[in-house]
Amino acid sequence: MLGLFMAGCIGNKYTHSLQQVPPPAQSAAAIPAYTDSTITVAVGEHYGRSGLHTFFYGKHYRPAWTTPVEFRVLDLSTEKGGLSPTQQGGSRQTKNLRLETADGKEYVLRSVDKDPATALPEKWQQSYAANIIRDATSATHPYAALVLPPMAEAIGIHHTKPELVYIPHDPRLGEYLEDFGGMVALMEIRPNDDLSGEPGMGNSENIKSTRAMLKDRFFENDSHVDARYYLRARLFDMLIGDWSRHEDNWRWAQYKHDDVKVYQAVPRDRDNVFYKLNDAIIPWLFMRTGLKKHFRTYSDNLSNLDDLNRSGRNLDETILASLSYQEWMEVADSVSSALTDEVVEQSFRQMPDNIYQLTATPIMAQLKSRRDKLNKSIQKYYKSLMREAIVVGTDKHERFEIEVLSADEVRVQVTRSTKRGKSDDSYLTGCFRPPTQKRSTCTASTAMMSL
Repeated sequence: MLGLFMAGCIGNKYTHSLQQVPPPAQSAAAIPAYTDSTITVAVGEHYGRSGLHTFFYGKHYRPAWTTPVEFRVLDLSTEKGGLSPTQQGGSRQTKNLRLETADGKEYVLRSVDKDPATALPEKWQQSYAANIIRDATSATHPYAALVLPPMAEAIGIHHTKPELVYIPHDPRLGEYLEDFGGMVALMEIRPNDDLSGEPGMGNSENIKSTRAMLKDRFFENDSHVDARYYLRARLFDMLIGDWSRHEDNWRWAQYKHDDVKVYQAVPRDRDNVFYKLNDAIIPWLFMRTGLKKHFRTYSDNLSNLDDLNRSGRNLDETILASLSYQEWMEVADSVSSALTDEVVEQSFRQMPDNIYQLTATPIMAQLKSRRDKLNKSIQKYYKSLMREAIVVGTDKHERFEIEVLSADEVRVQVTRSTKRGKSDDSYLTGCFRPPTQKRSTCTASTAMMSL
């Protein structure tokens, strides 16, 4: 009976499509270039549901999705000196379109709306369950990406700077016109290859994928990851509640430092921040199943970090084991101090004014609360990672020296060595102790891992 009632709430004829404004009634070849500079539309009008539906399935951020906002109309002929579509891509949920300037710099358009049901087998994609999954997209904030760059800049981490634009039914889209014409999308630079002219990307001449970075890290002993820098980015993830930080959501800026390649993290695709799922009966029951523990509803408390960080756990274990407890606390203090009330408030002002009025105040209060609890909250996650610390070597010749300092502490020193066993230079010294031991008689040196 409950199932039938829920089906009635969702509607048997429920359909979902990425928000698009219908094109003029003419063939694609006959559509003229769009001449208006702005257009006012709602990014997700289809998320507007009845009071009965929201009672069972949640209000989420539906007002933000259904409120019309003025957007700049993208002109492919003049934007960035002219942009040409080159390739459609994206995950199973997000549509994206790569664009290229005349000098080879790449940009990407990413749909604001998602269709997570495409991850299901095709025969299930028109089912009741698929419609529920689609409807849950309203738990994400469609304008969250706009508020993150100023905070990332204040904290001191690399970042893209997305802008929301309306993609007109422009014949220059060519074969991509049907999929992207009439869509609201985030446009940002694609973190790839040479971005020496982009301060937000650290002016790096070489941006690598996670796969390429790890290949260097595991196969060569002259490559290291700036662990403190990565920790800064990960603490920001935790503050904004980003539960989707798998390997493909990172790029890596490469630098040379004393003939050593040093990698700094470049976060991207921050689609799942300030998540607001657990605000009605049905999503509450779903969360009780434990099927998607990483779907953390944003709140005042920075808790359950093991669950929140599940998708990023592999990288965390690989990179962060070299940092001592003291270094974690130092970085956390620095991040908290940089994220002042003024920075938070100015960042949220990047939202359209009407969306700011609808949604910003409670999120800002939650973020400030999480910031104030950061040091204490991350101690549990540090202990979880250090329960079985991973010391990463490479396929090259290295010498691992393990010294037991006490019943509670071990020092590991990794030194490059030649085939004949002669030592070259030490590139990692780390102290490892049970998580309850916060003080150390030795100091973990990561000088080679930080610029």
